[in-house]
Amino acid sequence: MNAIQTAMALVFVAATTSAMATAPVEATPAAKVAAVKAHVKADTVQTTTVAKEYAKATTTAVANKATEVKDATAQKIVAAKDATLTQTTEVKDAAVAQATEAKDTVVAETEEVKQAATEQTVQAEEKVEAVKTEEKKSFFSWFKKKAA
Repeated sequence: MNAIQTAMALVFVAATTSAMATAPVEATPAAKVAAVKAHVKADTVQTTTVAKEYAKATTTAVANKATEVKDATAQKIVAAKDATLTQTTEVKDAAVAQATEAKDTVVAETEEVKQAATEQTVQAEEKVEAVKTEEKKSFFSWFKKKAA
């Protein structure tokens, strides 16, 4: 009978242990505090991660906008330089054209004055020759008159 009682006691202990293993265990206050701390820590990590991602996205957007503004400014500067260069070239070409025209005019007028001076010199030389010829004629004619 002792053997039966011992066997029964063992079966009872085994059943109780297995029932305890499957029964839910109520948490102690320290375990509850640890669970709350773990939950708060997880929430903090998640919030920090979201904030970091938002800051990264904002920084990227600001950098992209700055790049766009920089590119637009560079394009405006290049366009202004091109316009200034074009205008300077046009002014230079106009000045060269005016200088060339003025030079051509001066050369033409100088040529006209030269031709007129040459003609006047030729005419003056012809008049001098005519006067000399007249003087010779009149000198010889005086002798002819006296001889006659």
